[in-house]
Amino acid sequence: MKDDFEGIRFSIPYEIAVARPLRQTTLREREEILKRAHYNTELIPQETVYVDLRTDSGVSSLSTEQLAAMVGAWEALPETAVEGNQAFLSLTRLFQEIFGYPFMVPCTQGRAAERIWAKIQVREGSVVPGNMLFPSTRFHIESAGARVIDVISEKAHDLFSDDPFKGNLDVKKLEAVLSEYGRERVSCIYVELCVNSCGGHPVSLGNLREVSSFSKAHGIPLFLDASRILENSYLIKQREPGYQGRSIQEIVREICSAADGCTMSALKDFLVPTGGFIGMRDEKSYQKAYFQSFLDGAQPASSALENMRIALAEVFGSALYVASRVEQVNYLWRRLKGGVPILCPAAGHGVFIDARSFLPRVAPEQYPAETLAAFIYYISGVRITKGPPLTQSQIAQGVQLLRLAVPARRYLQGHMDDVAEAVLYAYYQRDEIKGLKLIEQPGRPKYEPPVFAPVEG
Repeated sequence: MKDDFEGIRFSIPYEIAVARPLRQTTLREREEILKRAHYNTELIPQETVYVDLRTDSGVSSLSTEQLAAMVGAWEALPETAVEGNQAFLSLTRLFQEIFGYPFMVPCTQGRAAERIWAKIQVREGSVVPGNMLFPSTRFHIESAGARVIDVISEKAHDLFSDDPFKGNLDVKKLEAVLSEYGRERVSCIYVELCVNSCGGHPVSLGNLREVSSFSKAHGIPLFLDASRILENSYLIKQREPGYQGRSIQEIVREICSAADGCTMSALKDFLVPTGGFIGMRDEKSYQKAYFQSFLDGAQPASSALENMRIALAEVFGSALYVASRVEQVNYLWRRLKGGVPILCPAAGHGVFIDARSFLPRVAPEQYPAETLAAFIYYISGVRITKGPPLTQSQIAQGVQLLRLAVPARRYLQGHMDDVAEAVLYAYYQRDEIKGLKLIEQPGRPKYEPPVFAPVEG
């Protein structure tokens, strides 16, 4: 044996301690389930789903230490004010160490963090340039009386190119926004990491530094949606020259150093069922955000704070975790690449299918993404749904995306193989798949999931 041999490297940095049995359904059962769900896979009961790729948010498997914290002593602690809470103090110290922001406000969810952030940072009548921001982010900015302007690079619209950083902002578009509206009407610049709407693609550190220099030169605050900062950092390490030798922790700190603050849902990268953060450098903003979290009732319980602390410690305690997480997604992507039209390159949290190319015989008005999701569930019990609502530029181009979001620490390679076989089979049968039509139901709330019926003939 060679002297420099260090042993076989672990590929999966955890073992399965708890298992939930899955019920095998039949084709006939799934046909009836689809009918009752009006062919909308979002409405299918959880107990009838085999592999659930509807979302990776808040559904990742918990560790044994997280479970112990949820049912143990921390749950029994009185819910004291946050500033006197030991769980809050411990989480704050760890957050500062990892992300480098001196101030942190914990929240119940990422949406709560965005709402508070928008109330204190976004001015009525202003504009906020961003890169295909997540729908909830856009909603909170618009609710504050501002308008989101998309300044993402045009490369984001090329679904099948191998450009490694399709989430990058176009600085020339930023300059055009400033020229049109003036500095006084730009509240801030907001950058989403691993942009969900364009396939989960990352932002490079080179681009972030360029945007940061622009924001500082013009006195415009720069903020991050850092919900997927871990995946984005891993893809930087893999793809951006000069970062292969850097640790994930170092890359995370460098990303955060480019911005004045961030909002973050802890349900994505940080393996918790509830929780979020606002990180910031300005003490006055922190005081406003803290008070607003009190007014909004957005302060997490002690058990949730401790759960987040444990998750952060575990995630950053070993580089193997994020590698295993992203590489599982990459494995599924490789299984499908070349067989079906999927967005390129591989992303951090899911695989995105171009439903329009997948089902060219299904007209856009017959909902190809929903049609394909229903067919895949019918043949396999695998649940897939559409990705987040599209931006106006994507709608104008007729984009139809189906997202296979892979929850962290939940599924095995065999599950990914079963998903791949189901999708590949559906592609083999694509000419036989019929579209769906929308069922209009007067009085149905507009935010309720739509319901469908098969197109006849």
